[in-house]
This record gives sequence, C-alpha cells and structure tokens, in this order.
Amino acid sequence: MRNGFRIIDTDSHQMEPPNIWVDYIDPAFRDRAPRIGDMGNGRAGMCVEGEPITKQDGNYPMHSKEFLEAAARGMEKHEKSRAAGFKPEARISDMEQHGVDAQVLYPTVGGQMLGKEFRDLELLAAVCRAYNDWSLEYCGHAPERLRMAAMLPVQATDLAIEEARRTAAKGAAGFYVRPNPVCGRNLHHEANEPLWSAIEDLGLPVCIHDSGSPYLPSFGERMETHTSGHIIAHPFEAMVAMMSLIWFGVVERHPRLRVVHVEADAGWLPYWLQRMEQHWEFSGNAEHPELKQRPTDYFKSNFLVACRGDEMTLPALCQLVGDDYVTFNTDYPHPDGTWPAGMGDLEQQPLAQESIRKIFWDNAAPVFGVG
Repeated sequence: MRNGFRIIDTDSHQMEPPNIWVDYIDPAFRDRAPRIGDMGNGRAGMCVEGEPITKQDGNYPMHSKEFLEAAARGMEKHEKSRAAGFKPEARISDMEQHGVDAQVLYPTVGGQMLGKEFRDLELLAAVCRAYNDWSLEYCGHAPERLRMAAMLPVQATDLAIEEARRTAAKGAAGFYVRPNPVCGRNLHHEANEPLWSAIEDLGLPVCIHDSGSPYLPSFGERMETHTSGHIIAHPFEAMVAMMSLIWFGVVERHPRLRVVHVEADAGWLPYWLQRMEQHWEFSGNAEHPELKQRPTDYFKSNFLVACRGDEMTLPALCQLVGDDYVTFNTDYPHPDGTWPAGMGDLEQQPLAQESIRKIFWDNAAPVFGVG
C-alpha cells in the first residue's frame, strides 16, 4: 500500500534467464529449444528454428547502437534488481519499497518469440509451456502478489486452448496475446472462435500486449528506427485490436470475455470510441450485422485500458469515458517504463481520490483475481 492506496501494476515483465527454455522445455524438444546463438549480424542473441527471435532486417530494428545505449541507460534504475538476477525476492523488495501490492507479469523474450509464426507449431507450443511453467514457479514465491499471464500459441487454436486450460488450472491470472495478425488472421478471424469460447469459460482476461521487431505485420515496420516504430506500433496495434474485437462481433458472441489493453497508454481511448461511434452513426451495422449494440457499450462491458501515471490526457479520459475502465501500469522493469516515478505521477493527477483509487486497484484487482 502507498499513501492509503492499494496498487496493482497491470503491466510488468519477466526478465527470463536465457537457460529456462532448455531447462523447462519438454525433453522431446530440448535439442531445438530457444538458445543464445549467432544472429547473423556479428551479435549473439536468442534464436530458435535457426533464426533470431526478432527481425534483424528491414525497418523497425531493435539493434542500433543508439537504441542499445539508451536502453542501457534506462536500466540503470534497476541495477540492484538486475544484480540479483531479477529473482522474485528482488522484485518483491522493489514492490515493498514503492508500495505496490501486486503485479501482473508478462514475458519479455517470450513476447518476442510470439512475434514469429514458427514453422513447427508443436515446438511453439512447447516453448509456451516452458515459459509458462517457469513463470508459474517464479510467481509461486508470492502467488497473491505476482500474477502471471500465460503465453498462448495462437498460431494453432487447438494447442492454444489446451495451454489456456492447463495454465488456468495451475494458477495463471490471464493470457498474453499479441495484437498483430498471425498467419494472416486478425484477432476476429473465425479460426479463433473456439479459443475465445474456452477463455470465456475459464473466466480469465485476455491481455493484449505488443512487442518490438516482430516478423508479424506491424505498424512499426513503416518506420526506419526502433523509436519511431515503437511510438506507433503499441497504440495503433491496440486500437486496431479493440476495433476488430468489437466490430466483427467477438464480444457480441462472447459477452463474458474480458480484454485488457496494456503498455499502449490510454489517451487514445476517447478519440477511438468517438471514431467508432461516428461510423456507427453513419452506417450502423450495415457491414457488421453482429454489431447489435453501440461500440461504446461493448467497450464498457468488456474492456479495460492501462494508463501511465504521467499521461496529461488522463483527466480528460476520465471525464469523457469514465474512471471505471482504466487500470495502471509501469512496464517494470523495462528501460522505457515509468518505474518508480509512475505511482507518484498518478497520485499528483488532478483527479478525485476515488478515481485514483479505481485506477490503482479497484478496476483491475477483481479481473486478475487479487484481493
């Protein structure tokens, strides 16, 4: 607790030790497990299926000298935890120091791996199981405070359903899904229908979270630098994912499906609802017969969007949309995240104390099974 507020950080990250993929993967796949290798540009990095897990050519690269130097500077604030290997004890110590009660944990390297389509989908499923088992074990050190989101191999719907059910039974608090098209399929594609049904039945949220330099289509690849690509990729992919799930009837068919958008800021939300409402007013559901309600009604019944504490548009968002639909995130311990300043930034927002309480805790805690 911090200054009378309970806090759940709905976007934090694991910093996976590189050996977990070999150590935790099914023995049948161990010889093909992700491991450090030559990325073909004179640098070593995580590789699988004979190639780097992130795209090394074209636009939106992550390996420029300038970007790597900026990332190194950004990690200086986490030096103590990094020296401790980002073990759960170090994470809990950081949380205690800054008054954070709970975190939702997503992969870092694992999220990049889901930016590949994989030639061998059974291998992909084994990679997801390896990460999920390791992360469940990690979060087991304080399961009431460390809530993990499980990676799902959405490239193969049947394998994704199997992994969703398996990890839910083991204590997963949600599921990590990228917003990008996979195998030429947007999130609303009919192939995903059985997955949404399974997740809806499990009662856990789908957490939409982009990651850099994917092989998958990304708005970021229109740009020539990682920074410029990152500026547009995360929010634009989130906006398209939300529109896709609403306009193509996914949340109409699955009214109990909870969707949480993280690490994309939240200031775009009033505009995006406005944009969808304009098209509803113009053409209604002429091309989208499964759209039975207004877009904003679907948003308010099924979605949450995570904000940074320092967003100057946050008061306007709460006024225009409402304070019941916003959660809080810092991106701990990534170098571009707002830890530890983000909590104080939110406390200083010109918002009612009740609104801050909702954003810090009330809106997200029940969704992630905390408290």
